[in-house]
Amino acid sequence: MRIIVVLATALFLCLPGLAQRAPIATNPLVAVRGTIQRVQISPGQGMPYLMVDDGKKAVKVYLGSMRYLIEHDFNPRVGLEVSVKGYQVEDAVIAATVTISGKNRLLKLRDENGWPLWRGGRRRGGPPQ
Repeated sequence: MRIIVVLATALFLCLPGLAQRAPIATNPLVAVRGTIQRVQISPGQGMPYLMVDDGKKAVKVYLGSMRYLIEHDFNPRVGLEVSVKGYQVEDAVIAATVTISGKNRLLKLRDENGWPLWRGGRRRGGPPQ
């Protein structure tokens, strides 16, 4: 009986840390490196994304909030080399970080738990309150 109580207590203590992860963080974390083929970041055109040619295929990389991209002066261009770390979702990647190689520019889009940095809450990028 005592073992069950200890295990239940350990599980209870671990749950708050697990609950802090964004749902997207259950997907595999991947890296994409290649040349930007297309940039879709026009207001009113859906979620901004890049098409990145990794040498084998074109990968659609979703970026996130248009407002956040503007606030961080993120202005990618076709032909630039880019490195992306993000979460694989079917054929696409939801970006956590994007580095534009030629400009030596890093844009963080999600925190270490997968929460978008443009979200509110007690701490920016945290889980919804």
